[in-house]
Amino acid sequence: MTQSLQFSAVNSYDLAAQISSGQTTSQEIDLSGNTLCGFFFPSAFTGASLTIMATTVSGGTYQTVEVDEFGSGDYTITVTANKFVPVTNLAIIAGLRFIKLVSASSEAANRTIQLVVRPV
Repeated sequence: MTQSLQFSAVNSYDLAAQISSGQTTSQEIDLSGNTLCGFFFPSAFTGASLTIMATTVSGGTYQTVEVDEFGSGDYTITVTANKFVPVTNLAIIAGLRFIKLVSASSEAANRTIQLVVRPV
């Protein structure tokens, strides 16, 4: 008997990052088996850009994600408030598990960023 196995990647919107009032950095986010695909930014987001920091273990030492192996600079996402912003180069963040998001400036109030992820 032949079986048909189908894989359907399903986007998920249930992961969120919060940057607290007066802060620039979110709490630790565990992507556990998912890859980050984009962000829904709130309408009142203060920072103009966002960088990603990553570590290999929960509570580890976070390092800024680089654009490439040549040290060309931090991987930066331009923020568009009240919009969805996709990750345009998934290869840069592929395989990351524990991340933090860093706003370019302190947030004026608590801000929640919805993360769009999909199963690996």
